[in-house]
This record gives sequence, C-alpha cells and structure tokens, in this order.
Amino acid sequence: MCEFLTTTTALTLSAVGAANYLLGPDSQAFTAVHGQRPHAPTAHDMQLREPGSATVLDRPLQEALGAKGLVGFGMGFGAMVAAARGVARSNKRRVARRAAEIDVAEKTETKPLPYFETLPPSIVDKETLDKLLAALPKEQWDDPPEDSYLYTLKCYAETYGPGKATKMGWYDYIYMKVSGPEFFDSAEDIANRKKWFRDMSEKGAFPMEFPGPSNVWESGAYLQWRGEEYFAGDQVKTIVSDSRFSKQFIANTAFYREGLKPWQRGLEIGMAHGYFIIGPFVSLGPLRNTPEAATVGLLAGCALIGLVSVGGLLFGTLIKPKLFDKEGDPPASGFQEMINWHALGGIGGAGFAHALITVFGS
Repeated sequence: MCEFLTTTTALTLSAVGAANYLLGPDSQAFTAVHGQRPHAPTAHDMQLREPGSATVLDRPLQEALGAKGLVGFGMGFGAMVAAARGVARSNKRRVARRAAEIDVAEKTETKPLPYFETLPPSIVDKETLDKLLAALPKEQWDDPPEDSYLYTLKCYAETYGPGKATKMGWYDYIYMKVSGPEFFDSAEDIANRKKWFRDMSEKGAFPMEFPGPSNVWESGAYLQWRGEEYFAGDQVKTIVSDSRFSKQFIANTAFYREGLKPWQRGLEIGMAHGYFIIGPFVSLGPLRNTPEAATVGLLAGCALIGLVSVGGLLFGTLIKPKLFDKEGDPPASGFQEMINWHALGGIGGAGFAHALITVFGS
C-alpha cells in the first residue's frame, strides 16, 4: 500500500506540473492551425483585459495555486486513489472469506456426526463417555476394539437413537443397564495396571486373594511362585506344594512321617483306605437298597484293596525303590514290607467299617 501510494502521488504531481507548464501564458503548446486566423477579441474580452483588472485566466496555474497547493493537490489525489483501491481489495477479501465460510458450513452440515456425539444420556452419561474416550487413542475412536465397552456403545448408537428405525424396548434397556460394567478404567489406571503386572512378572509373585459373594477380596499378601531359576519350570511354587501348612500336613502323613517302621506305615495307610473305600459300594452300588448292601460293599472294598496291593508289589519288584530300606537289606525290601502290611490294614479297615454299618446302620 505504501509503495502504491508513493507511485501514484509521484505520477499525479508529474501530470499536474506538465499541465501547468503547457497551459501557461508563455507556452506555445497550443497554436492556431496553419491557414486559420486567430479569433478577433470581442468587447467582453477587451473589458476583461483592461489594465488593472487581473483575473485567474491571466495568471498561470502555478501562480494561482502556489507550490504548496500543487503538492497538496497531488498528494490528496494519490491518497484518494490509494483509498479507493484499498476499499476495493477489502471488499474482494470479504467476499472470498464469506464464500469460504459458507463452503465450510455446508460441509459441516452434510458431514455425519460421530456415533459418540449422538448417544443419548439415557444410554451413557458424558462423564463415563469421557473416561472411555480417554482410555483409547483418538485413532481408535471411530473403530474401537471389540473388547472395549466403547464398541458396545457404538453398536447401540448405530441401532437406537433419534432418526433410527428401531426403538429400544424396556427389556432391552434394563438388560443394557444390568450388563454394563460397574466401573471404567481411565488411561492412567490402565497404564498403572500394566506397570504393576510387569513388575509382578519380573519378581515372580502374584497377590493372594479370597473369593467373595460377587468379587474377590485382596489380602495384601503376595505369593512367590517362581524359584531361584528364572526359566526352570520344575521350581514353580504353589500354595499347595510350598506353603507352610501344606508342607507340615504332608510331612505328618504316614508315608513321610519320621520315626515309623515300614510295617507301621503300611498298616496305617491300609486301614485308612479300607475304612472309607467300602462307602461308595454300599451307598451307590446296584444292591444299595437290599439287606446285603454292606456285605457286597465289604467284598468290593477288599477286592479293590487286593488290586492296589498287587500293583504296589509289581512296582516294588520292577522299580525297586530304596526309600524304606535298612542298611544291608536287599533293594526294595522296606517297600515290599509296607505293601504287605497295607493289604492287611486295608482288609482290617474295611471289616471295621462293615461292622459299624451292620450294627449302627438302618
């Protein structure tokens, strides 16, 4: 704008100066054409040219306006031209901007709104929707993963809502409210849970929880499931095999308890097996409703004890375990002794249970 104003002002001043020079009294720029005579002065012209009567026509334009007036006239003319051009350009820009706004408005009106903006508050409130959107990156908002509740909301938005052909019934609404998750994790909660899981995996521990009516209760204690070797599968620890209660319980059984002889171990194990083994045959067998149910259960229990004892003898003969052997005894002698007394104790336990059923049973 400044350059345009300077240029137009200079051109205007040049044009005014040239006109002043050419239209002066001493100028010969305009002369009569050859063959023509100048007009004779009339009485009115003679009156105007009387001595002592100076008019504007007798003085040149430079003397009439002066140097300052000439410069001011040129600058004013240039400013007027520049202002006119500026107004024209401003109008053009305003029209172009208005056209762009109309185009954008038309595109916005024709572009469909995202599904999460058309969800009614009866399906999901704004706070819950903000949490769901914050838990996923923006690239997955239009196509959320199927394991996300946002995918379920998208299905509801595509099926129900203003302008849809389907209207939600009362049963569908109740089912939607009952089936919805109780709470939603934010992006920070998901990141913290992933970090916690990674830390627990590196340490080889997991939290001990107790089952409740509708959820699990955290105890605050952690169980170490991994042994000293990171990649040794045989060192995996469980609450059954490595807890203090489990170790003490297993150590007090007849097979592992210290200070017992092989025959004592076999007798105790056999009596326990024979005592409870006849129960299923008596209560669930085909003759359970007959008077001979207890006798049939005793015979079946003794047969089962005999089969187990024969299997133990075969195992001792082939594998020859030296767990209960004394120094100087042949291999598997202690194990064979335990199995023999297991058979005797099993038959005795089954007979004792039969006697109780016969005496006290209905």
